[in-house]
Amino acid sequence: MTDTHRRIAVIGAGLAGLSCAQHVQWAGCAVTMFDKAGATGVVCIGGLHLLGGHTISEMYHEPGHGGWRLHSVEHGAHKEGFDALLLALPAAQAATLLEPLLPWTAIQCSTAALGADGARVQPAVWLPAVRVGVCGDWLAGGRLEGAWLSGRALAAQVLAQGATVTSSFTTSRSSPSRHRHRPV
Repeated sequence: MTDTHRRIAVIGAGLAGLSCAQHVQWAGCAVTMFDKAGATGVVCIGGLHLLGGHTISEMYHEPGHGGWRLHSVEHGAHKEGFDALLLALPAAQAATLLEPLLPWTAIQCSTAALGADGARVQPAVWLPAVRVGVCGDWLAGGRLEGAWLSGRALAAQVLAQGATVTSSFTTSRSSPSRHRHRPV
C-alpha cells in the first residue's frame, strides 16, 4: 500500500517512535518526527525527517486547514499540518499532552490498555476516529524490545485503517479547536 499523501507526525524519537515512523514511512507515508532532545534542526535518517529540540507544548486540530497542528516551546507553530498524530512517549507525558484535547484518550493511556488482572493487553492504542495513536515500551512489557514491538504494532494499526486515516475529521466547533497545556 502506498499512501504518499498521508502526513504523519511522530512525537518522540526513542525506539518506539523510530520503529513506528520507519514502518509507516516504508508504506509510503510522509513522516516528520519531533523530539525534545538533540540539536535543533532537521536530521534525515533513512528518509525520516527528525526535528530535534522541539518540546511539543500544544496540539490542536484545524478542520479544513491542514489537520493536526503542533506548537513547540522553542520554535512556535510548525508550518505544516498532519493527517495523524502518533505519540511515542512515556505514559505520563502522553497523558499530559492528550488530557486537554482528548480526556478519555489520556485516561486510556493509563488504564484502558490494562486487562482485569493489571497485565497489558494491547501493545499500542490507535483511535482512528480522531487519528491519534500512542505507543511505548510501557504498553508492551516495559522492556527495550517492547518499545520496538509497540511502535510496530501502532504502525500496523494505522496502516490497516487506510481509508479511515485520510477521511475528514471534524469537530463540533466552527473555529479551530485549540487547547494549551504544559510542555512535556
